[in-house]
Amino acid sequence: MARLKIGFIPIEGGSYYKEALEEVTRAEELGFDSVWMEEHHSVTNHYWPSPLTVLAGFATRTSRMMLGTDIIVAAFHHPVRLAEDVAMLDVMSGGRATLGIAIGYKPDEFALYGVDLEKRGARFEEQLAIIKGLWTQERVSFKGAYYTVEGRLEPKPVTRPHPPLWIGGWGDITLRRAATLADNWIPGPTADLKRLLAGKKRFLDNRQAAGRSQAVTEWPLTRDLIIAETDRKARELAEEHIMIAYRREYAGGWRHPFIDASIATDLERLMADRFIIGGPEQCIAQIRRFTEEYGMTHLICRTFFPGMPHAHIMRELELIAREVAPAFK
Repeated sequence: MARLKIGFIPIEGGSYYKEALEEVTRAEELGFDSVWMEEHHSVTNHYWPSPLTVLAGFATRTSRMMLGTDIIVAAFHHPVRLAEDVAMLDVMSGGRATLGIAIGYKPDEFALYGVDLEKRGARFEEQLAIIKGLWTQERVSFKGAYYTVEGRLEPKPVTRPHPPLWIGGWGDITLRRAATLADNWIPGPTADLKRLLAGKKRFLDNRQAAGRSQAVTEWPLTRDLIIAETDRKARELAEEHIMIAYRREYAGGWRHPFIDASIATDLERLMADRFIIGGPEQCIAQIRRFTEEYGMTHLICRTFFPGMPHAHIMRELELIAREVAPAFK
């Protein structure tokens, strides 16, 4: 078994960029493999709206870590601009960009952009065709129902044939798009193991049906993670920070596909096969379940929840690097 890659989502939101940069530069020193940024809009003190801008900042202060979006919401980006911005990030970082992208689901965000929520899937397919075309072809001439594009991208990405394109999200159509239009599927932190395994099977079946015979070698997985010196301390931090986020976001108006209001207030039910919470030993055991049962090869730790102190995230990075990562070498 290959070494488990470990990445993380640092502190985000508000004016925490300086702290985020400190976490990222420390993570690179400690041997982390990747750093990821999310995209949500108008959320106070949680989530930044511009993941590529932030990753460009990280690119200038790191030399090795993969820089990924987990995820970008396609509907709020013109495909040419998005292709250009990701190509620029890839150039600036020497070929370290990964585009995780999805269709989005929050009505207030679509209202902010004045974008139609209903047609986002069909638009998404056109966007992906344009982005991949611009990255890999000399010229693109595209006329769709939503976009008409004529011209070329300059500069092209460093990564050949193009930066990894991973599709996030759920549902049959999403898993078909991930299998046929992207390099991989990047499931979010809200799914439990049973749902993950069902999604993985559908994704692989869809690939096979589409005649894509190349083996998928990377199985990324985003998990909400809180590690501390003891199980009890980690549990207290989860009660204090994860539950606030889940109550406010998933029980308080974000109609998430499978975090209903009843489960979003119950840490026990939420933790089961979903979060990684505990002291180092407990975290190792929980991570091992995902490597053994799901086949996870790249763990993306979401470390920030509203109010979580930067100092604790810095401590978590040390614990992951020194106590957890060696178990998966």
